[in-house]
Amino acid sequence: MTTQVPVDVVVAAYQNEQGANNALKELETAKKDGLIGIQDAAVLRKDNQSKLHITETADKGFGRGAMIGGVAGAALGVIAGPVGWAALGGAAVGGLASKLRDTGFRDERLRQMGESLTPGTSAIVAVVEHEWVREVERRIENEAKDIVTEAITADIADQLEQEHRRMEQSGTEMPRKEGGDMPGNAGTSGGTPAL
Repeated sequence: MTTQVPVDVVVAAYQNEQGANNALKELETAKKDGLIGIQDAAVLRKDNQSKLHITETADKGFGRGAMIGGVAGAALGVIAGPVGWAALGGAAVGGLASKLRDTGFRDERLRQMGESLTPGTSAIVAVVEHEWVREVERRIENEAKDIVTEAITADIADQLEQEHRRMEQSGTEMPRKEGGDMPGNAGTSGGTPAL
């Protein structure tokens, strides 16, 4: 599917593990009610043992199957950083994050947000049609300690989705939303901050 309009990546960080899940539920309800348009969304949670988990609630209201799409996967890769990639799909997430960076995407705020995730915190990543950005931000800001929104042009979104499809077809392990969490030990090594 080719993207015809630019999209925005809206990321919100929460000071507890349930904050992002609550925000995702709010977005699902608003999508069902026809109040917002969202292409994809996922929750990244860091548990008290510093393990990363990626989840989505049981309702797949965003038009995607079990796989996280290219734009959301790239944003998750930037947030998780190299240390967290293994927990989120390894080479696939890292490759998407690198491709996003190669396009000139300003990722500094997303990286900072990832570095600030400590045990017992969470973040939501939503890929939003441009016209719905302000409404999505309004709906998820309630408990958020930080919100970052970055625009992605239609051609870059297409490139990320094409790379995502190429990886799927080549058998590269992709992060999955369905079926709960994807634990992985993203602890510190060599002074690299854990996500």
